[in-house]
Formats: sequence, C-alpha cells, structure tokens
Amino acid sequence: MAGPGLRLMSGMGLAAVLVLGALAWLQFDPDAWLPIEHVEVTGNPQHADVAAVHEMVRTHAPGFIGVELERLRVALEGQPWVDAVRLRRQWPDTLVVEIHEPVPVAQWGEDHLVDRHGRLFGPVALDDWEGLPALAGTDGRQVVLMHRYLEVSARLADAGLEVAGLEEGERHDWTIHLADGVRVLMGRDADLARLGQLVRAAPAIRDYREAPVERIDLRYPHGLAVAWADAADDGAGNAR
Repeated sequence: MAGPGLRLMSGMGLAAVLVLGALAWLQFDPDAWLPIEHVEVTGNPQHADVAAVHEMVRTHAPGFIGVELERLRVALEGQPWVDAVRLRRQWPDTLVVEIHEPVPVAQWGEDHLVDRHGRLFGPVALDDWEGLPALAGTDGRQVVLMHRYLEVSARLADAGLEVAGLEEGERHDWTIHLADGVRVLMGRDADLARLGQLVRAAPAIRDYREAPVERIDLRYPHGLAVAWADAADDGAGNAR
C-alpha cells in the first residue's frame, strides 16, 4: 500500500503533466496541424465565379478548426451571382460550400439584374437576358417598377400590346416601352386607369396610318396623342 509520500509524489507528477500539456496546447496551432486541404463547391453554380470562391476560402479560412463560418458566409454572399451560401466542415480536411444562385426576373439599367427578392446584383452582361423585362430607374425603385410592369402588362394584353419594359426618371416620370419599339409616355401619374384610353384606342391607332407609331402620349386628362415615326416634328402626325 502506497504511503503518503508516494501519493504526494504521484499527485505532483500528474500536476506537472497537466501543466506541461497545457503549455504545449497553448503553443500548438490547430490550423497548422489541421489545414483545409479541399474545398468542395456544390449547388451546381452556372454563373458564380468558382475560382473566386476558392480564393476567398483560402483567404478567410486559416484551418479546419479556426475557420469562422459565419464571417466566410457573409463574404461569399457578397459576390456576384451568389444569393445564399451554406457551409459545412467535412472531417478531416474539407470545407463544403453550397452555393445558391439568384433567380433573375428583370434587367436593370445597363448592367444589372433584379432577382426574385427584388434585390439588384451585378454588374453582369445583359446579352443573355434580353428575354427579361428591361427596367430602369433610381436604385431602390426596382420592386415598385417590377410590380408596375406586371400590372401594365396585364392591362395592355387586352389590346394585344406586349410590354418590353419600363423606365422611370429621377422625378418619377415614367415611360412604357412596348415590344414593337413604341414608347408610351405616362408622366408622373402612377394611376393606371388611363391605360384604358390606350386599350380602347389601339385598334383605331393601328388603322389610322400605315406608318409605324413612334410614341403615344397619355399625359392628357381626357385623351392621348400619337406620333408616327415619319413625322417631321413633334407636332406633326399627332391625333387626339
């Protein structure tokens, strides 16, 4: 049976081991011992820059243990063509990056798109997105204009008029762009009731002249004006 002296020495030995272990751990760099060797990008991204994702992981992820997933997620979601990101550690040396790309619903200006949440993202080349509505205006107005586009399209469909997009100025004066190139001037009035005048007048406008229509002005309280493409000036060829 061990005496008091032996038990004391054993206890001191255990304490020394614990102290030495603690000191060793303080000097131990887990990120150097467990680096992230592999980055697996999932979600089948079609437009996101996967090379940029890998580079950002290398910059923000010092190691398997030390990587701050939330900070990295926020950084990745700030990249073009990245809507949402899910991150997952996969033992022993892999970080899985699941990317969800935004779903574009409209063009915005010269080089941006509007996603299904009403958020702008870009810059992007718009050549591949010509089939989407073309909206333009002050940043922050994209949701208003998207809703207005849908309402205008529904109203003018009754007259066989296809809406290609809307444009709003800084003073909220706005213009409807039809698919055949015709501009419909609406002024600053957001009331869509006056579109009824255009729907009723559309057949007569088509039959009035064979020349293509350039613009239709609905800024009048009880009528409209039409300018044909071959008109010599703004006042020529107008009908109200």
